[in-house]
Amino acid sequence: MTHIDNILLDDGRGHFATHERDGDAHTLRRDPLGVNKLFFGLDEGRVESATYLDDLRKGGWAPSQIWSVPSGHRVEIDLGARTLSVVKEAGPEFVVDDDDSIEAHAARIRACLDDAFTSLADVLEGELFVTLSGGLDSTGIAVLAKEHLGDFTAVSFTVEGEDREGGDLAAARRVAEALGVRLLEVHMPREALAARVDDVIRWGQDWRDFNVHCGLVNLALAEALPRGATVLTGDGMNELMADYSPVEVEGRVLYELPRLSPGKLRRYLVQGLDSGDREVGIFARRGVRTVQPYLLCADAYAALPERFVAHEGSKQELVRHVLGASVPAFVYDRPKVRAQVGSSQEVGGTVRATLEAGLDQAALSARFRELFGFSERDQRKLIRAGYYRFPTAWPQA
Repeated sequence: MTHIDNILLDDGRGHFATHERDGDAHTLRRDPLGVNKLFFGLDEGRVESATYLDDLRKGGWAPSQIWSVPSGHRVEIDLGARTLSVVKEAGPEFVVDDDDSIEAHAARIRACLDDAFTSLADVLEGELFVTLSGGLDSTGIAVLAKEHLGDFTAVSFTVEGEDREGGDLAAARRVAEALGVRLLEVHMPREALAARVDDVIRWGQDWRDFNVHCGLVNLALAEALPRGATVLTGDGMNELMADYSPVEVEGRVLYELPRLSPGKLRRYLVQGLDSGDREVGIFARRGVRTVQPYLLCADAYAALPERFVAHEGSKQELVRHVLGASVPAFVYDRPKVRAQVGSSQEVGGTVRATLEAGLDQAALSARFRELFGFSERDQRKLIRAGYYRFPTAWPQA
């Protein structure tokens, strides 16, 4: 069974999923944001764990026997006593309001990011890459990596034929030039993306269109990187700042969100990081380790009161206080572009590639069931309220 590498910093932060055994006693733990996935099969005589749901299914475990450790929790199992308990150990505490200024919060966030990158210098292995879309989140990671870690290669994706002004690749080129770093360009033919959907569903462990579309970008990047490399990404910032909105393409609305206040929406989005493996799982399957530095500082971002989150320009305002002029001015001014859309001018990227191949949400769901041997009922039970299914007591037949 596959267990991907854990990344642990000296202060206890990290991306990790562990399974300790002592006779009949099993203790399984997962990091506070659920970055690393941990599934386990359980019956009366054994516990078997894996990063990938696919491993357990191929190992003969039925969907009804497979569970997940919830993010930030410890699961303790005693096979002899037939007991199971779930204990919360960590997780961000979201602040509704306080009296601190944006400058004070930004200073704490910057200190946290500096500490995280300083610690990462001691644990990173292999050649270093940073995913770069030319947007605010990825540029922020590139700026911090340049300052703390030195030389690296930026890597950016585009669908072949969509390299145009206003697109991610054009923006990434400008950022790479401004920072003085190399840029690896990944151009993927549209038809090749559709052919990779099965791999994204299997290793991304999800069928929902948003995560499949993002996963296709990451698989294309992962295929271009050498095995043993480490990649830093800007993932997680959108959840922490509730910076998401639906996408409309040819009369269809994708990625609809619940109608919640910004404060409640960020809780919902961060909670949803528990399920779906669009980055870490996909990169790991290609032998590349992934670090999401913003999520190493989730507590500092969660401490932002709701008034500083998800209003027009809130992210730009915060980043100006955190990183200032080290982020090129044109990045602050660039309209938000989703990596899977690829351009501020029209919907393209992996979204259009999958839709043109007839792979809408219904088709992706059906493909997941076929690949994993799930019934519709099994599938409905696998992800609820953003969490993979988990037990709260010894499962009853």
